[in-house]
Amino acid sequence: MIIKSFFEKLYAEHHGELNRKVRDIFGSGPPDPEDLVQEAFSNMLSHQHIDKIEFPKAYLLRSAINIGLNYRSRFKNTQSFIDDALDSIDEPLCIQGSPEDLCDMNLRIEHISNAMNTLTDKQRDLVVRSRIHGETYQQIKAATGWSLGDISRQMQSAIEQLHDYINAKDK
Repeated sequence: MIIKSFFEKLYAEHHGELNRKVRDIFGSGPPDPEDLVQEAFSNMLSHQHIDKIEFPKAYLLRSAINIGLNYRSRFKNTQSFIDDALDSIDEPLCIQGSPEDLCDMNLRIEHISNAMNTLTDKQRDLVVRSRIHGETYQQIKAATGWSLGDISRQMQSAIEQLHDYINAKDK
């Protein structure tokens, strides 16, 4: 009970300020600053010796920043893969090449299609809107009514899932 009241007090006192500081670092997302702060608080709760943390506000801020940096790193790597995959889709279907080239291209298209089929309808819609049609998260929000946080989480999940699928197939 003591930890619960300590944590509630900590949340009430620092939640707003932490959100502002994380927003100053990462902008409005992705990753969503609110989500980063919430995850930092969640991580703090799982800490075995929460009462021994000397500077809880600094701990939470550093945790939120690290979570955001990890997200950006994963996002960047996966985004690079998706961009390369989508660029290969733009190749003409009928090229003047050998039968091996045509077969290789068909296999790549099938591989990308299979990866996309592992996504939920919502995730697939987000990938198509964002990566193929070039819509911003704000435009997607206006068209679908989904929150920016949900769009960010779903896109992150979709990109990670595509990345995992491709890595599993490459092994």
